[in-house]
Amino acid sequence: MTGIIGGDVRRTANAALLAGTAQYVADLHREGAVHVRVVRSPVAHARITGIDVTEAAEYPGVVTVLTADDLPDVRIPIRLPMFETPEANRFLQPPLARGVVRYVGEPIAVVVATDPYVAEDAAELVDFDLDELDPVTGLTEALTAEPIHPEVGTNVVNTVPLRHGDVDAAFDAADIVVRERFRMHRHTAVPMETRGLLAEVDEVTGRLTLWGGAKVKHSVRQALAVMLGIEAERIRVAEVNVGGGFGVRGEAYPEDFLVAHLALRLRRPVKWVEDRTEHFVATNHAREQEHELEIAATSDGRLLAFRDRAWADHGGYVRSQGILPELLPAQQVAGPYQWKAFSVESTGVITNRTPVGTYRGPGMTEVTFARERLLDMLAARIGLDPAELRRRNLIPAAAMPFTFAMDEGSAVPAIVYESGDHPAALETLLDAAEYDRLRREVTERRAGGQCVGLGLAVYIEIGAIGPFEEARVVPDPAGGFTVHIGSGSLGQGIETVFAQIVADVLRVPVEDVRVAFSDTDEVPMGFGAFASRSTPVAGNAALLAARDLRAKAAEALGADADAVEFGRNSVHAAGVSLPTEKLGEGRGRFDKPHPTFSFGGALSVVAVDRPTGRVRVLRHIVMHDVGRAINPALVRGQLAGAASQGIGGALLEELLYDAQGQPLSTTFGDYRMPTASELPEIETVVVEHRPPQSNPLGAKGVGESGMVATPAAVANAVADALGAGVALTALPLTPGRVRAMLR
Repeated sequence: MTGIIGGDVRRTANAALLAGTAQYVADLHREGAVHVRVVRSPVAHARITGIDVTEAAEYPGVVTVLTADDLPDVRIPIRLPMFETPEANRFLQPPLARGVVRYVGEPIAVVVATDPYVAEDAAELVDFDLDELDPVTGLTEALTAEPIHPEVGTNVVNTVPLRHGDVDAAFDAADIVVRERFRMHRHTAVPMETRGLLAEVDEVTGRLTLWGGAKVKHSVRQALAVMLGIEAERIRVAEVNVGGGFGVRGEAYPEDFLVAHLALRLRRPVKWVEDRTEHFVATNHAREQEHELEIAATSDGRLLAFRDRAWADHGGYVRSQGILPELLPAQQVAGPYQWKAFSVESTGVITNRTPVGTYRGPGMTEVTFARERLLDMLAARIGLDPAELRRRNLIPAAAMPFTFAMDEGSAVPAIVYESGDHPAALETLLDAAEYDRLRREVTERRAGGQCVGLGLAVYIEIGAIGPFEEARVVPDPAGGFTVHIGSGSLGQGIETVFAQIVADVLRVPVEDVRVAFSDTDEVPMGFGAFASRSTPVAGNAALLAARDLRAKAAEALGADADAVEFGRNSVHAAGVSLPTEKLGEGRGRFDKPHPTFSFGGALSVVAVDRPTGRVRVLRHIVMHDVGRAINPALVRGQLAGAASQGIGGALLEELLYDAQGQPLSTTFGDYRMPTASELPEIETVVVEHRPPQSNPLGAKGVGESGMVATPAAVANAVADALGAGVALTALPLTPGRVRAMLR
């Protein structure tokens, strides 16, 4: 049985989901469990001058009420060294506010009761006195405002510098310079399932189990070990079904510590499930950035250099992703183009709003919007078709691997694009869209009075981040094989992909391979599911583990590895058979010291209703170079899903605040999500050009790819529809904003 890799194998995890038997964390129940309600700040910035929990503690059914004074003085750590700096560590968040609240929704106290509704009622009885302070609610305002953390003395977290080549000389040689300030708005992932946790201590062993882990279970375990002051081996983090992640689910939050601490303190199971209003103010927000970008070019459309000054909002604290909000955009501004020189200064700042983390395509989505909008403005200035401008400047296949070497003092030593054929991939997208015909159609419809437009955007996605993953392939005594691996399942279909990889190596049916990833006891080491890394990093570990098992079988049978045939319970070659369980296990470790950069693009056609300002996306196509598609159907699904979220972010979704830092988007009545009526049928183009040689599978990441260029493509299409006199520099393109631009 061969050729399993590259086939549209059906998802192996679907049966329980379709039958309704899948268990989510809210479905879990333990005898004697108590329930948590978090008391949250109603104001954006204030000194806490007093907290009285007496009435709440005496409420019938209440077990305990805790404030910061009842907890150890700990902070939620940054989980990856590449995003940790001494400066960022000065802004870390305590589980409960200590002396000052810094955003609406910050935890002040926690109520534990025998019933979740009792806990909610009692939480209303916690009395606290707040001496309100002036909030800081804007990015540029934060640069000169009084420090939100006075002990630090500044609202600046870090400034990330990058410099490549002689920027001033390149600008001096330019025929044309275009510059603009762009703003990407604050929004978030809002997965179908909110966060939830259930913690229990084993009375015999004293070990703590925390159900509800997702995305980065092992990192959460390590963070809890540090905060709780116990060994990581005493903590088990278990994942159940997860109703969407998209970057916001699974990081270490205040509630992770609170629930775990309470279970250890009370020696009872402790459960917490977030409601939707809490989710809007407590779970990580994302995206809010501003970019002052200028591009130098020749009159015939050759890109020479750019300068970018950028500001990224962290909210009230630096959370577990560290300086990622300012670092990732800096690494992404160059995109897929052959710049002679560039300089970037990307600054992270603290404001009195919900802390910021990652959301599908972090950093790259924001900066792609700014760069690709400005390139369309440049194309208009020199009278060049936007597609042709990009054609003239993409890095060619012959230049791969392509390196932007950085000058001394830059935040990274180099940016290396390992493989790909960007011009050919762009042509694949344009051919799939029938670009020339589409451009003529749009022009004809506009001449007939319709307000329609066509937009194009391309990008580079950073993904496949290491440092490594490990896997074990173990023959099951009952038959078949189990893959133990440290990635997490957030709906992306990794169970199917890993099973395909192992089944392909062992030449057994996919149904004979089970994937175990949900328990840190079964998989003691792992880095998780983020940054489009599951297939190119963990998938390669599974591949190597399966190869190792095949090699062990060959050695045991005294045969060539390719001659070995595996059955459900036995393995044989050259007339000799052995039970598979006699082989032990196959082990694989795949090290990934450098990320992978992959290319893609999006093309969008929109119609604008002039009286109302409503934008409809008529057609949307996303293309991505995946290197090698292990399961093309899953790749297409990931691209379409991400593009759908990108359209929602471009047109509808926004987390608004008033001048006092009060959130104005705390229900789905205020925060508009796209429905089927707002979305076209997303078309996908899967490109497999020049797979990278650095991993045996030849795979690149894909989970975030459909997102990255979508807001930029939609914005370019709307700008094309509205005409050259409109400066479209900010998202989202809500009806009110579009009407204002039309006026």
